[in-house]
Amino acid sequence: MVRYLDPEDHPELGEERHRRSSPGERLARARERNAALTGAEAIEAAREVALRKLDVRACSRAELTAAIETRGFSPQLALGVVDRLEAVGLVDDQAYADAFVRSRFSATGVSRRALREILRRKGLDSDTIECALSQIDRDDEAERARQLVARKARSLAAVPRDTAYRRLCSMLARKGYSSSVASNVVRDALDEWHAGGAEDEDRWSWEVPV
Repeated sequence: MVRYLDPEDHPELGEERHRRSSPGERLARARERNAALTGAEAIEAAREVALRKLDVRACSRAELTAAIETRGFSPQLALGVVDRLEAVGLVDDQAYADAFVRSRFSATGVSRRALREILRRKGLDSDTIECALSQIDRDDEAERARQLVARKARSLAAVPRDTAYRRLCSMLARKGYSSSVASNVVRDALDEWHAGGAEDEDRWSWEVPV
């Protein structure tokens, strides 16, 4: 005989079903619950979604709006909640873009072109993006490219020059540097390293600049 156990009397059954359900199923249930909310209850629940994301990291308006909508709330409600968070200073697209550019350029050396594309995907408008990118000029990019090449030098100390040239240019291209910038920086670096310690035209050794 099959016994029916009421979840009201046996809450552990509900917990077990929750553990077995997939993330997609849990999200679908959350969306249904949130879509049924109204008034102040809906606003507070949507606000909680946004604040949880902000607890993890800074976000753009577009990212927060999308996160709220993904949880089942209406676009109008999402915009209203994000507007309120912006009004109290918890959301600031320009400050977010400025800090993102400084941090990512310093940490990874990605170019202005790559940063522009990343910020576009985050939903930032062109004016905000260009203002943030104005912190970096061509000289800054060239210097950062030289630093990236110098850091890679130790692993290429014993390879032929053409191989080193190809690998270094590819590395810079992946970070968004133009072919002209990559070619000039890599060629100058290889000329300097070759002059500093190579015994022939194909292989050389060098010290990584401090």
